[in-house]
Amino acid sequence: MKGPAIGPAATEPAMTIRPLFTAALCALALCACGKAADQAAETAAETAIEAETGGDVDVDIETQDGQQSVTVQTPEGEMRHTTGENVALPADFPKDIALPEGYTVLSVMTMGPAVSVVLRSPGSVADVYAQLRAEQARKGWKESVSMQGDQGSMLGFEKNKRGLLMNLRADLDGQTVVSLSLEAP
Repeated sequence: MKGPAIGPAATEPAMTIRPLFTAALCALALCACGKAADQAAETAAETAIEAETGGDVDVDIETQDGQQSVTVQTPEGEMRHTTGENVALPADFPKDIALPEGYTVLSVMTMGPAVSVVLRSPGSVADVYAQLRAEQARKGWKESVSMQGDQGSMLGFEKNKRGLLMNLRADLDGQTVVSLSLEAP
């Protein structure tokens, strides 16, 4: 999978991803319940992003029903990050991506055709790894990366010019946290 360029060889649009992502996460961290707190965080995030990129940006922060969402809109596109209780998968989340049994969604971030999802599953890392690996193969994905280690595991797949990366690790409660990153053309 090819990600955003970083460093001197990066192109101008790719370099704006880092400050946008950083500022959005900062705004999410500053988020508190209440409209006044959301407005203050929005203003702070917009100021930081505009100072970093020199471009016009609109940040919208929403806090409701146990969820916090940050939407960053620039002339180049939109990035949305939602975290909290009972976060829903995007309506257009691909049906050919395996999800672990008994999962709950912890966060979803979308940026153009790219989607990152963090899930928690009650299964062990080894069991979830085996389940996801087998199901992705059944769904027609070609495995490109497979690694297992003491601290975590990783699976990578390709299908129809899309790339999927799955990182798995145990949390403190013995459950498995799965980070899915999908890059689509």
